[in-house]
Amino acid sequence: MSIYLFKFAVCSALLLILYHLVLEKEKMPVFNRFYLLFSLLFSGLIPLVSYELPVETLPSVVEKTQTLSTVIQSGPLTPNDPVSISAVTDTLPLTTYLWGLYGVITLAFLLRFTKNLYSFWQLIRTHLVVKKGEMNLVLIPQNNTPYSFGKYVFVNRWAFENDDIEAEILQHEQAHIRQHHTLDVLFIELVLAFCWWNPAVWLYRRAIRLNHEFLADDWVIKTHRNPPAYQYLLLHKICQHNGVTLASSFNYLITKKRFKMMNKFTSMKRAYLLQTTALCVFSGLVFIFSDISFAQNAPNVVPQSTTEADFTKEGVSQAMLDEYQQIIEKYLVKGEKNGKDWYRLDRVSEPDRARLEVIFRAMSEEQQLKQNWAMIPPLKPFPPTVLTEKEFDAYKNPKIYGVWIDDKKVPNSVLNKYTASDFSLALVSKLYKNAQATIGFKYKFQLNLMTTGYYEKYRAERLANKKYWLTNNMEKFRRDNQKK
Repeated sequence: MSIYLFKFAVCSALLLILYHLVLEKEKMPVFNRFYLLFSLLFSGLIPLVSYELPVETLPSVVEKTQTLSTVIQSGPLTPNDPVSISAVTDTLPLTTYLWGLYGVITLAFLLRFTKNLYSFWQLIRTHLVVKKGEMNLVLIPQNNTPYSFGKYVFVNRWAFENDDIEAEILQHEQAHIRQHHTLDVLFIELVLAFCWWNPAVWLYRRAIRLNHEFLADDWVIKTHRNPPAYQYLLLHKICQHNGVTLASSFNYLITKKRFKMMNKFTSMKRAYLLQTTALCVFSGLVFIFSDISFAQNAPNVVPQSTTEADFTKEGVSQAMLDEYQQIIEKYLVKGEKNGKDWYRLDRVSEPDRARLEVIFRAMSEEQQLKQNWAMIPPLKPFPPTVLTEKEFDAYKNPKIYGVWIDDKKVPNSVLNKYTASDFSLALVSKLYKNAQATIGFKYKFQLNLMTTGYYEKYRAERLANKKYWLTNNMEKFRRDNQKK
């Protein structure tokens, strides 16, 4: 049994390492979805497979068998033999205790899994369900971002009744439903309930859920064809979290990775090469981890995992931490409005900015997570937008869109002087009711257009800028919220 557990753990870890180092970075989420699911099944089943090979090809195994036969024929072990006494008195009680501990923890995970399923049933049974297209919307009072489970999408009732739910969010949840992501979630949760002792399974759960977001994001972008606007929407929702374990959520984890994946492109040739390589790896692992005789002579190699970090292990001294805070205090403006404190950062001088970057990047991860203000790398430029004539004509409606061209506000009629091909970037952001009120409810969306020349200049400046800049520490904010 211990050999099986060892093989399962190592095999699943090796396949996960291949995924994180190579496959996760490529834009082929459909293949990656089945790779992750199959990797778990493969790792659990392949140690149970046995092969009988011709004896003449395995001389070392024959020698060991003959040696063992000689030992047995030399005579039976007696009760005075210390080895046989140790095997009986020490091993059995320890095994019993370990199985008992395993059973208790597994039962706790199964009860937790059942409780989560029951909570969904309760929400569906006790709240109004509205049919909208292919989706069943469950209207709940909780002010969470929409999340889906099975064929249901759980949304805030007030937001739904006031038409305050963005179409991209519903499209995102519809993707989870159409692609049956709930089945993957149920599968990994059941595997986790029985294989909680395997650290790789926990990482598989995270990888599967993140890949679900890649799939749903890709669906939305193909439908709406406006990645910048969708990314802005993600940034707006980044701090909200529904906290539902089994649900597929609009804003699940690691938005930075999702942004990178939206801008990725993997050629068909490269995708086929990577997929073929993955299949070859599976074939090789069959011979390593299945029950074949020569595998006993082959060393089990467990690769060391590697981590990347922008900080030193030692971190920085307390004096440097104090200096970092003192520089920030020079530019931090504090105030109070309606009984609540507010903060604003003024523009930091170049010498102080450079010093803050040096100190922050030298901090340990723990030190960085304690800072309310962080130094982050410059944002990459938005990818170019291909406008259709239909979209361009729609932008001319002044009751729907307020137009900026090259960062200057212009009347919508100015668009008649241009064609869709004159612009290389279009960013559309929705104005909420409080923002619409400030402009007299003239339009609902703000449209920022960049002509080709202006976009090339903007892109070149963004790519040339390597300076870190000071802003809120969103990673600290996210982790603090998860702890609450």
